Amino acid sequence: MVMASNNIRNRFLNLSAIILLLFFVPVSFAHDLVWPGEKLKELFPRAESFEQKNLYVSDEQRTAIERALGSRLPEEDLKPSIYLAVVRSSPEAPPRKAAAMMFIDAHGEGGKIEMGVVVGGKGEIMKIYIFENKESEKLLQPQFLKQFENKKSSDLFKVGADISAPAGREKSAQAIASGARRGLLIINEMFRKK
Repeated sequence: MVMASNNIRNRFLNLSAIILLLFFVPVSFAHDLVWPGEKLKELFPRAESFEQKNLYVSDEQRTAIERALGSRLPEEDLKPSIYLAVVRSSPEAPPRKAAAMMFIDAHGEGGKIEMGVVVGGKGEIMKIYIFENKESEKLLQPQFLKQFENKKSSDLFKVGADISAPAGREKSAQAIASGARRGLLIINEMFRKK
């Protein structure tokens, strides 16, 4: 009888521990919970496949990125998942990596903005794409998003300087610009593209 009651108590404690872990351990890597295949295809449609690299930002890399940003990196960016787009120039050609991509969260007037940043082999932004958001449609228009193409980490990424924002949407536009620059700096630092 005592043994049966101990087994029930132990099962209850184990179940309680699992429940506590599920509810109280922060999940900061929401982008990594499921394979983002559809989103990756939107970012780089001509890729034949994608490779995922789960990386860790060293203290030295963090210092360099934060110095360039002028602000601290969010905790979720310290263990970035970076995806490499694999392409072939012809069916017989060997596969090559054409771009690196990552998902970044920015915070605009409408709340969280999930965005994808695509960086080419020369360390410049090829494209940004806005996924989940509650922002104005004006910030999703090609004329706004195309401004980020070919930007380098040395560019300002400042609304009113090298980024034009739709009227009344300056704060969210700056959040997107800062997120794009953060993604660019992280990818370049992790792959040493300056």
